[in-house]
Amino acid sequence: MMTKHTGRITGPLDRKAAILEQSKEGLMADCERYKEQLRRMERALRLAELDTGVSVESDTVEDAQIDRVGAILEFSVDLWDDNVIEPAKSGDPANSAGDIDTFIRLPLCANWHWLEPYTHNGQTAWCGFAQSYAFRAAGLKAHIVEKVLPSCYRLKKFARENNRFVDVADMKPGDIVLVDSTGDGKANHITLCWGAVNEVWPDEFYDAIREIDACEYTETQSTYVTLEGNAKGLLPDGRIVEGYVARTRPLEQVTHVIRFQEADYE
Repeated sequence: MMTKHTGRITGPLDRKAAILEQSKEGLMADCERYKEQLRRMERALRLAELDTGVSVESDTVEDAQIDRVGAILEFSVDLWDDNVIEPAKSGDPANSAGDIDTFIRLPLCANWHWLEPYTHNGQTAWCGFAQSYAFRAAGLKAHIVEKVLPSCYRLKKFARENNRFVDVADMKPGDIVLVDSTGDGKANHITLCWGAVNEVWPDEFYDAIREIDACEYTETQSTYVTLEGNAKGLLPDGRIVEGYVARTRPLEQVTHVIRFQEADYE
């Protein structure tokens, strides 16, 4: 006599199918987790190989500076390609908290190892920490990466004491750019200049950037292209997320432009 199907598991085959389906889902989740772990290990390995930064052997100081900037941009774009996404405030496990924690606490990045591991949005303002990966890999001295780069205040103090400010009109790719993102006139966010002022980029880039709420300014405003963390912007695959992103910002937001010199590198 056949048993009427009620939607519940009623026999050995049903139970076996359910177990197999659960096993498949578990294996797929494990696979994604292992891929994330491998990606972070590969980045840690790259940093370990670059323990003393990029070796620059150039004929002139100017050539050395060009090489440094090239390295900074290369490492920054490499990081952008990794699709680092801000975790939810609830601590959603499917996120890039481990990557962000690396910027903040890894000895070869900012080395703020005394902080609690980063797990959720809002835990730490990490815009400056996000720049530590590329600048340390390019050879910026450890004490600058650890003590200066994470802070708008300390960046301004360092630049003032060491004559590292440049005019906004002279901004170039590789410069650290402090912005006022809230409109109170004070620097409160750290970005990296990726594209110089009003540089022409492909239309599809700007089409995507215009979808970002924070970038709803007029076509006539002068802008620069950034790579930045702890912000809303564009991933390489076209998604608009909060994380380590590319975007444009109006020059009206810029409060300071800082350019490290060869003496600041190892």
